Amino acid sequence: MKLILYISLLLFSASIFVGCSRSQEEKIINPLDYEVYLSRNDESLQKCNKEMAFWRKKLEEVPDGEAYRIKIAGLLSSRFMLNGKIEDIEASDSIYHLIISNNQPYASIHRALAANAITQHKFREARMEIDKAIEIGEGKAASLYMLVDVDLELGDYAGATYAMSQFTNKNFFPYVIREAKLKDHEGKLDSAIVLMEKALDQVKDNASLLLWTQSNLGDMYGHAGRVKDSYKAYLKVLQQNPDYDYALKGIAWIAFSNDHNFAEAKRIVNHIAPKRATPDMHLLLAQIAGAENDRDEKKKQLELFIKSARSEKYGDMYNKYLALLEAEEFSNPSAAIQIAEIEVRNRPTTQSYDLLAWGYFQKGDIIHALTIAREQIENKTHEPDALYHLGMIYQANGMNQEAKRCFEEAEESSFELGPVIAKKIKSQLEG
Repeated sequence: MKLILYISLLLFSASIFVGCSRSQEEKIINPLDYEVYLSRNDESLQKCNKEMAFWRKKLEEVPDGEAYRIKIAGLLSSRFMLNGKIEDIEASDSIYHLIISNNQPYASIHRALAANAITQHKFREARMEIDKAIEIGEGKAASLYMLVDVDLELGDYAGATYAMSQFTNKNFFPYVIREAKLKDHEGKLDSAIVLMEKALDQVKDNASLLLWTQSNLGDMYGHAGRVKDSYKAYLKVLQQNPDYDYALKGIAWIAFSNDHNFAEAKRIVNHIAPKRATPDMHLLLAQIAGAENDRDEKKKQLELFIKSARSEKYGDMYNKYLALLEAEEFSNPSAAIQIAEIEVRNRPTTQSYDLLAWGYFQKGDIIHALTIAREQIENKTHEPDALYHLGMIYQANGMNQEAKRCFEEAEESSFELGPVIAKKIKSQLEG
């Protein structure tokens, strides 16, 4: 149950497919609550473009205006969050590198490059930039906080914990949210939520941090099965910023995973998709189409996702989903294993090893899958999709009690997994 710190697909990360029946969960969404947000133009993007034009004009007037370049680079990174165009991140990187080449290195520029690298899932690059920032020394606390983020992404939990130990003020917002992330990693979701609620109280007067924290709380409530609280949190975000599409995506997931209102989920996603150029919108639409048994639409959306996600400009950002598709949807486990091996090299986390084990399982090599699972996954994760895979691997190897334990734990996160995998888990437990 992973806390989302930067860009994430996690809300849409679990199941990828096929139909399902409606369940008896309490229906949560009410379109009247958010209809107004589905008819707006993207004012935040327009504001960002206007601000960028202002600073570009300033730079034209003062071509060596470094402060103007920094402003533009930061706005390009921000605009990527609004429109999903990876070219903006690349342009931002180019400006930062130009600044570094023209001047004495700034730690803040290396931190900005690290943030861009994290966004692009280039975690080893991010680590190098943070190391440079720490070596320079300026803003050391900010660099150490980012080191925690990068270490967690790389699976270096001991490194992240050590970095956290260097802080004495344990009530400061940046510390509290990372402590929440560590608790979440340890499977202590209730404690993580308490910490995130504490963090929320600290940023009531900071609009951007308030939105970020509230939306993450929405995610965490959902992971904890508190779907109504999750819905309320997303609505609060939208009340503060009607253009915050991440919250709308959260509501779309509630419509899909909890309410099984596939038509409404699709309506919300179709509102967001034209504004965001990221491949994940197609993946979610494919999931919805699968649930609706619309095979043609599902095939179309998967093809659009694959074509976009495999683009060189996205690098390894979508490897997880490409591996799962190859294994589960396209009956090509060898390709899934190849992608998973890249992920293991990039970031040797339990999630990456889970992909690798799942690829071998889908290939029929259940012994190899079990070996990886026992060495790298067992007792090391509380991610529900990994637990589901682990249960399937145990079961295939005749370890029925271990499989049952994994299925039961995964079932507690049915909302996070989505209706398709939830149904499969239920079937395994009843069988």
